[in-house]
Amino acid sequence: MFNFIPRDFDFDFLSISKPFVWLSTVAIIASLIGIFTKGLNFGIEFTGGAELELRLPQDWDITKVRSEIEKLGYGEPKVVKVGDSSHNDYLVKVQAEKLDEVTGNVERMLRDANIAGQSEIRRADVVGPQAGKRLQVGALLSLFYSIVGILIYIMLRFDMRYAPGMVRSLVVDVVIVMGVWVLLQKEFTLSVVAALMTIAGYACNDTIVIYDRIREMLKLHKDWPIEKVINRSISQNLARTLLTTISTLFVVVSLWLLGGPVLADFALVMLLGFSIGVASSIFVANPMVLFMEKRRLKKLGA
Repeated sequence: MFNFIPRDFDFDFLSISKPFVWLSTVAIIASLIGIFTKGLNFGIEFTGGAELELRLPQDWDITKVRSEIEKLGYGEPKVVKVGDSSHNDYLVKVQAEKLDEVTGNVERMLRDANIAGQSEIRRADVVGPQAGKRLQVGALLSLFYSIVGILIYIMLRFDMRYAPGMVRSLVVDVVIVMGVWVLLQKEFTLSVVAALMTIAGYACNDTIVIYDRIREMLKLHKDWPIEKVINRSISQNLARTLLTTISTLFVVVSLWLLGGPVLADFALVMLLGFSIGVASSIFVANPMVLFMEKRRLKKLGA
Protein backbone atom coordinates (compact mmCIF):
# COMPACT_ATOMS: atom_id res chain seq x y z
CA MET A 1 0.00 0.00 0.00
CA PHE A 2 1.23 3.48 -0.86
CA ASN A 3 2.28 5.24 2.35
CA PHE A 4 3.57 8.81 2.17
CA ILE A 5 4.05 8.89 5.97
CA PRO A 6 7.07 6.94 7.36
CA ARG A 7 6.15 3.74 9.20
CA ASP A 8 8.10 4.88 12.28
CA PHE A 9 6.24 8.21 12.41
CA ASP A 10 5.06 8.85 15.96
CA PHE A 11 3.48 12.18 16.87
CA ASP A 12 2.04 13.19 20.23
CA PHE A 13 -1.52 13.99 19.09
CA LEU A 14 -2.92 13.90 22.63
CA SER A 15 -0.68 16.78 23.73
CA ILE A 16 -2.40 19.13 21.28
CA SER A 17 -5.91 17.73 21.59
CA LYS A 18 -7.01 19.93 24.50
CA PRO A 19 -7.66 23.08 22.38
CA PHE A 20 -9.69 20.97 19.91
CA VAL A 21 -11.78 19.50 22.74
CA TRP A 22 -12.56 22.94 24.16
CA LEU A 23 -13.18 24.44 20.73
CA SER A 24 -15.56 21.62 19.85
CA THR A 25 -17.39 22.11 23.17
CA VAL A 26 -17.86 25.82 22.51
CA ALA A 27 -18.96 25.09 18.93
CA ILE A 28 -21.52 22.52 20.12
CA ILE A 29 -22.99 24.93 22.68
CA ALA A 30 -23.13 27.76 20.13
CA SER A 31 -24.74 25.43 17.57
CA LEU A 32 -27.39 24.22 20.03
CA ILE A 33 -28.20 27.82 21.02
CA GLY A 34 -28.59 28.70 17.34
CA ILE A 35 -30.75 25.64 16.61
CA PHE A 36 -33.12 26.29 19.53
CA THR A 37 -33.32 30.09 19.15
CA LYS A 38 -33.25 30.69 15.40
CA GLY A 39 -34.52 27.24 14.45
CA LEU A 40 -33.92 25.16 11.34
CA ASN A 41 -35.14 26.58 8.05
CA PHE A 42 -37.22 23.55 7.10
CA GLY A 43 -37.95 23.02 3.40
CA ILE A 44 -41.42 22.70 1.93
CA GLU A 45 -41.32 18.90 2.16
CA PHE A 46 -41.28 19.41 5.96
CA THR A 47 -43.56 22.44 6.31
CA GLY A 48 -46.04 21.71 3.53
CA GLY A 49 -46.51 23.56 0.23
CA ALA A 50 -46.70 23.25 -3.53
CA GLU A 51 -43.89 22.27 -5.87
CA LEU A 52 -43.96 22.89 -9.63
CA GLU A 53 -41.49 22.12 -12.37
CA LEU A 54 -41.67 24.73 -15.15
CA ARG A 55 -40.13 24.75 -18.63
CA LEU A 56 -39.69 28.36 -19.73
CA PRO A 57 -38.17 30.30 -22.67
CA GLN A 58 -34.40 30.64 -22.64
CA ASP A 59 -34.51 34.39 -21.92
CA TRP A 60 -36.12 33.78 -18.51
CA ASP A 61 -33.41 33.55 -15.84
CA ILE A 62 -33.80 32.55 -12.20
CA THR A 63 -34.17 36.17 -11.03
CA LYS A 64 -37.05 36.82 -13.43
CA VAL A 65 -38.79 33.56 -12.48
CA ARG A 66 -38.55 34.39 -8.77
CA SER A 67 -39.76 37.93 -9.35
CA GLU A 68 -42.83 36.83 -11.33
CA ILE A 69 -43.76 34.10 -8.82
CA GLU A 70 -43.48 36.60 -5.94
CA LYS A 71 -46.08 38.78 -7.66
CA LEU A 72 -48.60 35.94 -7.23
CA GLY A 73 -48.61 36.57 -3.48
CA TYR A 74 -47.04 33.37 -2.12
CA GLY A 75 -44.29 35.06 -0.16
CA GLU A 76 -40.69 34.26 -0.99
CA PRO A 77 -40.59 31.25 -3.34
CA LYS A 78 -37.74 28.76 -3.58
CA VAL A 79 -36.57 28.65 -7.20
CA VAL A 80 -33.87 26.26 -8.45
CA LYS A 81 -32.70 25.64 -12.01
CA VAL A 82 -32.82 21.94 -12.86
CA GLY A 83 -32.04 19.74 -15.86
CA ASP A 84 -29.41 20.23 -18.54
CA SER A 85 -28.53 23.36 -20.48
CA SER A 86 -30.62 22.33 -23.50
CA HIS A 87 -33.80 23.27 -21.60
CA ASN A 88 -34.64 26.15 -19.30
CA ASP A 89 -36.33 24.19 -16.49
CA TYR A 90 -36.99 25.47 -12.96
CA LEU A 91 -38.23 23.86 -9.76
CA VAL A 92 -40.49 26.30 -7.90
CA LYS A 93 -41.64 25.77 -4.30
CA VAL A 94 -44.23 28.03 -2.65
CA GLN A 95 -46.11 28.03 0.65
CA ALA A 96 -49.60 27.02 -0.48
CA GLU A 97 -51.97 24.15 0.21
CA LYS A 98 -54.31 24.30 -2.82
CA LEU A 99 -52.50 22.89 -5.83
CA ASP A 100 -55.24 23.78 -8.34
CA GLU A 101 -55.12 27.40 -7.24
CA VAL A 102 -51.34 27.56 -7.57
CA THR A 103 -51.23 25.95 -11.02
CA GLY A 104 -54.08 28.21 -12.18
CA ASN A 105 -52.23 31.33 -11.02
CA VAL A 106 -49.01 30.19 -12.66
CA GLU A 107 -50.80 29.47 -15.93
CA ARG A 108 -52.34 32.94 -15.81
CA MET A 109 -48.90 34.42 -15.18
CA LEU A 110 -47.55 32.64 -18.25
CA ARG A 111 -50.44 33.90 -20.38
CA ASP A 112 -50.01 37.49 -19.14
CA ALA A 113 -46.33 37.28 -20.04
CA ASN A 114 -47.26 36.05 -23.56
CA ILE A 115 -45.17 32.90 -23.19
CA ALA A 116 -47.95 30.34 -22.60
CA GLY A 117 -47.24 28.67 -25.94
CA GLN A 118 -43.52 28.46 -25.18
CA SER A 119 -43.92 27.23 -21.60
CA GLU A 120 -45.05 24.10 -19.81
CA ILE A 121 -45.89 23.02 -16.27
CA ARG A 122 -44.16 19.67 -16.40
CA ARG A 123 -45.03 18.54 -12.88
CA ALA A 124 -47.07 19.78 -9.93
CA ASP A 125 -47.20 18.27 -6.43
CA VAL A 126 -48.38 19.39 -3.01
CA VAL A 127 -47.38 18.39 0.52
CA GLY A 128 -49.98 19.06 3.21
CA PRO A 129 -48.88 20.63 6.51
CA GLN A 130 -49.75 17.49 8.50
CA ALA A 131 -47.82 15.24 6.13
CA GLY A 132 -44.92 17.69 6.22
CA LYS A 133 -44.90 17.65 10.02
CA ARG A 134 -44.85 13.85 10.07
CA LEU A 135 -42.00 13.86 7.57
CA GLN A 136 -40.13 16.42 9.71
CA VAL A 137 -40.43 14.26 12.82
CA GLY A 138 -39.59 11.12 10.85
CA ALA A 139 -36.45 12.67 9.34
CA LEU A 140 -35.11 13.84 12.71
CA LEU A 141 -35.94 10.47 14.30
CA SER A 142 -34.16 8.61 11.49
CA LEU A 143 -31.06 10.73 12.16
CA PHE A 144 -31.33 9.99 15.90
CA TYR A 145 -31.88 6.24 15.36
CA SER A 146 -28.93 5.99 12.99
CA ILE A 147 -26.64 7.51 15.64
CA VAL A 148 -28.06 5.23 18.36
CA GLY A 149 -27.51 2.22 16.08
CA ILE A 150 -23.89 3.23 15.55
CA LEU A 151 -23.36 3.53 19.31
CA ILE A 152 -24.89 0.11 19.98
CA TYR A 153 -22.53 -1.35 17.36
CA ILE A 154 -19.53 0.29 19.08
CA MET A 155 -20.54 -1.12 22.49
CA LEU A 156 -20.96 -4.61 21.03
CA ARG A 157 -17.75 -4.58 19.01
CA PHE A 158 -15.56 -2.88 21.62
CA ASP A 159 -16.67 -1.96 25.17
CA MET A 160 -17.88 0.98 27.22
CA ARG A 161 -14.44 2.58 27.26
CA TYR A 162 -14.83 3.45 23.59
CA ALA A 163 -18.50 4.44 23.42
CA PRO A 164 -18.21 7.93 25.04
CA GLY A 165 -15.55 8.98 22.54
CA MET A 166 -17.76 7.88 19.66
CA VAL A 167 -20.73 9.73 21.17
CA ARG A 168 -18.69 12.92 21.48
CA SER A 169 -17.31 12.59 17.96
CA LEU A 170 -20.75 12.05 16.38
CA VAL A 171 -22.28 14.93 18.35
CA VAL A 172 -19.46 17.21 17.19
CA ASP A 173 -19.94 16.25 13.55
CA VAL A 174 -23.73 16.39 13.33
CA VAL A 175 -24.53 19.25 15.72
CA ILE A 176 -21.82 21.62 14.44
CA VAL A 177 -22.85 21.07 10.80
CA MET A 178 -26.48 21.76 11.78
CA GLY A 179 -25.30 24.88 13.60
CA VAL A 180 -23.49 26.12 10.50
CA TRP A 181 -26.66 25.41 8.49
CA VAL A 182 -28.68 27.57 10.90
CA LEU A 183 -26.05 30.32 10.73
CA LEU A 184 -26.18 30.31 6.92
CA GLN A 185 -30.01 30.14 7.07
CA LYS A 186 -29.93 27.50 4.39
CA GLU A 187 -32.90 25.25 3.74
CA PHE A 188 -33.06 22.04 5.79
CA THR A 189 -34.29 19.41 3.33
CA LEU A 190 -34.38 15.63 3.03
CA SER A 191 -31.10 15.70 1.11
CA VAL A 192 -29.49 17.51 4.06
CA VAL A 193 -30.80 14.81 6.44
CA ALA A 194 -29.34 12.13 4.12
CA ALA A 195 -25.99 13.94 4.10
CA LEU A 196 -25.97 14.19 7.92
CA MET A 197 -26.60 10.45 8.21
CA THR A 198 -23.79 9.81 5.72
CA ILE A 199 -21.23 11.91 7.60
CA ALA A 200 -22.24 10.22 10.89
CA GLY A 201 -21.45 6.86 9.31
CA TYR A 202 -18.24 8.14 7.75
CA ALA A 203 -16.97 9.60 11.03
CA CYS A 204 -17.88 6.35 12.79
CA ASN A 205 -15.90 4.30 10.26
CA ASP A 206 -12.82 6.53 10.61
CA THR A 207 -12.94 6.34 14.41
CA ILE A 208 -13.50 2.56 14.44
CA VAL A 209 -10.28 2.02 12.44
CA ILE A 210 -8.28 3.92 15.07
CA TYR A 211 -10.11 2.19 17.94
CA ASP A 212 -9.38 -1.20 16.39
CA ARG A 213 -5.70 -0.33 16.24
CA ILE A 214 -5.71 0.89 19.86
CA ARG A 215 -7.26 -2.40 21.00
CA GLU A 216 -4.65 -4.37 19.05
CA MET A 217 -1.76 -2.28 20.38
CA LEU A 218 -2.98 -2.70 23.97
CA LYS A 219 -2.65 -6.47 23.55
CA LEU A 220 0.78 -6.25 21.86
CA HIS A 221 2.35 -3.69 24.19
CA LYS A 222 0.89 -4.19 27.66
CA ASP A 223 3.85 -2.39 29.25
CA TRP A 224 3.33 0.82 27.24
CA PRO A 225 1.57 3.83 28.78
CA ILE A 226 -1.93 4.30 27.36
CA GLU A 227 -0.90 7.71 25.95
CA LYS A 228 1.84 6.07 23.86
CA VAL A 229 -0.55 3.38 22.62
CA ILE A 230 -3.14 5.94 21.47
CA ASN A 231 -0.60 8.24 19.81
CA ARG A 232 1.09 5.34 18.00
CA SER A 233 -2.29 3.99 16.84
CA ILE A 234 -3.29 7.38 15.39
CA SER A 235 0.12 7.80 13.75
CA GLN A 236 -0.03 4.38 12.09
CA ASN A 237 -3.48 5.09 10.67
CA LEU A 238 -2.82 8.70 9.67
CA ALA A 239 -1.88 7.90 6.07
CA ARG A 240 -5.08 5.89 5.57
CA THR A 241 -7.18 8.64 7.17
CA LEU A 242 -5.68 11.38 5.00
CA LEU A 243 -5.78 9.43 1.74
CA THR A 244 -9.37 8.30 2.27
CA THR A 245 -10.50 11.80 3.23
CA ILE A 246 -8.71 13.56 0.37
CA SER A 247 -10.06 11.13 -2.25
CA THR A 248 -13.58 11.52 -0.83
CA LEU A 249 -13.29 15.30 -0.76
CA PHE A 250 -12.33 15.33 -4.45
CA VAL A 251 -15.68 13.74 -5.26
CA VAL A 252 -17.64 15.95 -2.85
CA VAL A 253 -16.04 19.18 -4.09
CA SER A 254 -16.76 18.12 -7.68
CA LEU A 255 -20.42 17.57 -6.75
CA TRP A 256 -20.53 20.95 -5.03
CA LEU A 257 -19.00 22.83 -7.96
CA LEU A 258 -20.50 20.91 -10.89
CA GLY A 259 -23.61 19.17 -9.56
CA GLY A 260 -25.85 22.21 -9.82
CA PRO A 261 -28.16 23.67 -7.17
CA VAL A 262 -30.02 20.39 -6.60
CA LEU A 263 -26.86 18.66 -5.29
CA ALA A 264 -25.09 21.76 -3.92
CA ASP A 265 -26.56 21.61 -0.40
CA PHE A 266 -26.02 17.85 -0.11
CA ALA A 267 -22.38 18.26 -1.19
CA LEU A 268 -21.79 21.24 1.12
CA VAL A 269 -23.03 19.29 4.16
CA MET A 270 -20.76 16.40 3.18
CA LEU A 271 -17.81 18.78 2.72
CA LEU A 272 -18.33 20.35 6.15
CA GLY A 273 -19.00 17.00 7.81
CA PHE A 274 -15.99 15.20 6.38
CA SER A 275 -13.65 18.07 7.31
CA ILE A 276 -14.95 18.26 10.88
CA GLY A 277 -15.15 14.47 11.13
CA VAL A 278 -11.45 13.93 10.44
CA ALA A 279 -10.47 16.38 13.19
CA SER A 280 -12.99 14.98 15.68
CA SER A 281 -12.00 11.34 15.08
CA ILE A 282 -8.39 12.21 15.96
CA PHE A 283 -8.58 15.04 18.50
CA VAL A 284 -11.97 14.50 20.18
CA ALA A 285 -12.75 10.76 20.21
CA ASN A 286 -9.31 9.56 21.36
CA PRO A 287 -8.90 11.85 24.40
CA MET A 288 -12.17 10.35 25.64
CA VAL A 289 -10.63 6.87 25.35
CA LEU A 290 -7.66 8.11 27.39
CA PHE A 291 -9.99 9.52 30.04
CA MET A 292 -12.05 6.30 30.26
CA GLU A 293 -8.95 4.07 30.40
CA LYS A 294 -7.36 6.15 33.17
CA ARG A 295 -10.63 6.01 35.06
CA ARG A 296 -10.73 2.22 34.69
CA LEU A 297 -7.13 1.82 35.87
CA LYS A 298 -7.80 4.11 38.83
CA LYS A 299 -10.75 1.93 39.90
CA LEU A 300 -8.63 -1.22 39.55
CA GLY A 301 -5.90 0.29 41.71
CA ALA A 302 -8.31 1.54 44.36
